[in-house]
Amino acid sequence: MNERREWCHEVDTHGVSELITHLPLIIIHLYLYHMKVSITESKLTKVIHTYLNSSFEGFDECSYDWSDFNCGMGICCDPYSVNFVLPDKENSGVVFTDDYLFKIVNGKYYDENGDYPEELRGDLPEPCYSSPNLNDKEFDTVILSEEMYERLNGLFGDVDIWSKPLLTIINDVFNANVSHYHHTFLF
Repeated sequence: MNERREWCHEVDTHGVSELITHLPLIIIHLYLYHMKVSITESKLTKVIHTYLNSSFEGFDECSYDWSDFNCGMGICCDPYSVNFVLPDKENSGVVFTDDYLFKIVNGKYYDENGDYPEELRGDLPEPCYSSPNLNDKEFDTVILSEEMYERLNGLFGDVDIWSKPLLTIINDVFNANVSHYHHTFLF
């Protein structure tokens, strides 16, 4: 089942080496597409992290803040969701819900439609007075934007292949504590 394939030495490798030099992620994708390959999770994590940094410029420098929701009285702070945005998507310090690259949410209480109890609809909820604590175990779920999901799924295939390495990257880069993954289409 885990057969090894040898490189065919009869093939002109100059073109391949040029591609490897200039487009390493495309070569990895082509290689994986045409062959069954075993790759360690730590190597896959490094490949995905490299891809995220090249595909989403400024990934490691994403800013984050509380998400918001329409509470009927305007826009309210969502104490169960934290948006992450790329540096070039920031709007003068305010992170709008539709502009996120990904978000970390409290999987138990988060509601995409903002259907929260009345006490969250009035004054600013207490947690929103300070910056989010990403290491809080309550923020246990990552939700990706449609764009991020489509790029990862398009290059790496099935979500079961790349979701665990993605959680590792987000935890390491942003000092978070996420353990579950969902993409926008699941809610």
